[in-house]
Amino acid sequence: MRVLVLTDDRVGPAMAGSALRSWELSRVLLAAGHDVVLAAARGSSHPEGHGPPVVERPPWGWAEIVVSPPWCLPPRSFLGNRVLVVDGTTPLLAELAASTPSRAILRRRKTAGARLPLVEARADAILVSGDRQARWWSERFHRRPEVPLISVPFGIPENDPPPEADRIEGVPEDWAVVLWWGGVWPWLDLETLLAARARMGSVRASIVVPTAARPGAATAPMSAPDLLDAARRHGLDPPAVVPLERWVPYAERHRILNRSAVIGVLHHPGPEAELCFRTRALDGVWAGVPVLLTEGGAVAEIAQAEGWGAVVPPANVEATAAAIDLLLGKRTQSRCRSSLESQRDEWRWSVVAHPLVEALPQLPTTSKRSLIPAAVKAASMLAGAAPEGRK
Repeated sequence: MRVLVLTDDRVGPAMAGSALRSWELSRVLLAAGHDVVLAAARGSSHPEGHGPPVVERPPWGWAEIVVSPPWCLPPRSFLGNRVLVVDGTTPLLAELAASTPSRAILRRRKTAGARLPLVEARADAILVSGDRQARWWSERFHRRPEVPLISVPFGIPENDPPPEADRIEGVPEDWAVVLWWGGVWPWLDLETLLAARARMGSVRASIVVPTAARPGAATAPMSAPDLLDAARRHGLDPPAVVPLERWVPYAERHRILNRSAVIGVLHHPGPEAELCFRTRALDGVWAGVPVLLTEGGAVAEIAQAEGWGAVVPPANVEATAAAIDLLLGKRTQSRCRSSLESQRDEWRWSVVAHPLVEALPQLPTTSKRSLIPAAVKAASMLAGAAPEGRK
């Protein structure tokens, strides 16, 4: 079948967010025998390795099936008889609700919320990650219970990471690395990690935080000076806290992961934490690096049950410091790495996306009501009504 995979992120050798997921899902669908085109944001290019063509203009007339997050679907995608598979794994409304309500954020919340009536009227299937996401989408599709929810969490590459490791500038060679892997977004809790590092005193461990802008963005959510200012508020100076001032290409990320002893991603409690599937932790599964997570959300539950690392209560500095100290120990490192490596095959992209591959050929367009009521509701929301989730 002719499958159009859509993302509003930039695809290329360096990419992040939904671009990674869209690229990997495209490759799985191509390997399954479909004719696949990946449409991505302006400035996109083909990453290294085998995969489908990457274009900037979606070939709507060509596509029989569209796979896309709801938040970047244009109005025309809801028209016609093509099959629409909505990738509902990013809880964008919850992320925006956790962000400082600037004019740009409020506008984004309004436009994102206005997509939902159209999705609810036209989607033929929803991709979800975890039970909470499934419940959230089920509530929105209670009038169309025939629409299937297909579990497709985030995955890891088919091949194990190469063994090379890079030196991280600013980190002494005999110091351990606790890697904050990704941006510092409002719903995440870097402050607790910094406070925990301060509590640990003279231990030889560096908190490494990426501070480069993600591909396609003009600025990073936290710059290197911002990070060092935050560290100094906790009495920390380099090398206890070190900015990683470059965006690591997707094909080279193993070099940083292999240098790391722990991947730490902490969050504030709230709707985003409950609905998210914390994808950064999956690189820990791929590279065999123990993870440090906050309680809440599907990945934290899996990590705790499967021995991936440590899970701590929200904003608990003492527990976080104790967890880091434990994870840096040789016995815990060995135990966690063994557990992670033994579970790699369960998380390959070809495995986690198999339910989608299996469902796609048998997925007919479901019965749909008129689009007019949904379009009127979406237009009303855009005209000024409060977006869904806003209090």
